Amino acid sequence: MSIIIGAGLAIAAILVGWISYRSETGRKLLSSLAAIAIFLASTVIATAATRTIMDNTVYMTEIHSVLESPTFIISTGYLMIYGLARIVVGVGRSAART
Repeated sequence: MSIIIGAGLAIAAILVGWISYRSETGRKLLSSLAAIAIFLASTVIATAATRTIMDNTVYMTEIHSVLESPTFIISTGYLMIYGLARIVVGVGRSAART
């Protein structure tokens, strides 16, 4: 199953790269979709993590101890904001050039 998922991800990445390379409109569209996806995923993850911590309903396993770590929460929060900002800036720059 891991091989199938890995192959699917590789094929999808190649397809996205090819579309981005061949079409300015396609690149803008894919970048916009990526920004929306990061925003939605960040919202769902942050809401679930906050609710779990506030309700004190963490069932402590090794993975949960990582997910509850302040270092993990702060760093992933920053990466989501940074990634979203970089995508938005990239779309804005390409729009300004045309």
